[in-house]
Amino acid sequence: MITKDREKPLRLLAHEAAMRRVPKTHPKHPQIEQEFYRLHYGYKGEQAMDYYSSFLPHEDYKVLHGLRIPDTKGRHFQMDSLLISPTHCLILDSKYVSGKIEFDEDTGSLIRHNETGQERLGDPFAQLARHKIQLSSIIEGLKLPQIPIYTQIVITHKNATLLKKSPLILKNVVFHTNLPTRIKEIDNTQTHTYFSNKDANKLVKTLLKIHQDENFNLMNYYGFSSSSFIRGVICPICSHAPMQKSYQKWLCLKCGHSEKELLQQTIKYYPLLGFGNKITNREFREFICLHSSHIAYRELLSLNIPHQGNKKARIYFIE
Repeated sequence: MITKDREKPLRLLAHEAAMRRVPKTHPKHPQIEQEFYRLHYGYKGEQAMDYYSSFLPHEDYKVLHGLRIPDTKGRHFQMDSLLISPTHCLILDSKYVSGKIEFDEDTGSLIRHNETGQERLGDPFAQLARHKIQLSSIIEGLKLPQIPIYTQIVITHKNATLLKKSPLILKNVVFHTNLPTRIKEIDNTQTHTYFSNKDANKLVKTLLKIHQDENFNLMNYYGFSSSSFIRGVICPICSHAPMQKSYQKWLCLKCGHSEKELLQQTIKYYPLLGFGNKITNREFREFICLHSSHIAYRELLSLNIPHQGNKKARIYFIE
């Protein structure tokens, strides 16, 4: 039973917006592009893992995807997926890495081999060990039974080749296509029930309550100013901006394409770029490239978004 679906992270959504709104000539565009692809493929790997983790041995599992929670000392940690059963918990960590990879058992590092040498990609074993301790402290704080917690590193790239398959690695690392078998193997070794259904529900309810999405502001992170971004409605055909409002449609002055329903998507970029979720008529005109406050007022009303205040003092809230 999935009790928390995976949602696309705010950081990825912000970088998707930046890929559309930061000019390719901007000196920070290569950095944004690199981070976008890292986040995009990481999320793609997590989705691939989700499919195979849905093949559960029985219906008593509760599955939470994309948890970001504070431990008992206020230190936030993120679990790609957490499976809770009456007999044990299982933390899954997705690694979307292609090519020849190995795990250095001395340092715990994940290493990718390429034509120029080696690339170290962190220490997933140490990370999972910390997450195990942090989750255990939360369970202890709830005065629940100390249930066994297992961890698995899940390789989610179809073109990955794992080198040096020692018994330790084979026990703790699995390819996503073999994940259902690994979950069943772990489940079959359990002989004692620790959690009642009430216990499991108490833990799930607590984890959902303390879950906090990452607070990410793209503008602050990269040191952008409001003038760093492409403004206006962007043509979906030729990417020219700004499109011009012509009667009931948006018209591209470059390729001639016209379309009616473009404003709803355009305004979603505003908070993702770091401007915040509040916007005035003047700020809306500047972002959409409209000259008339009356036209801007009509367009804002058409969005059917919450607002407060009257006339010039009115503030609109972008959800």
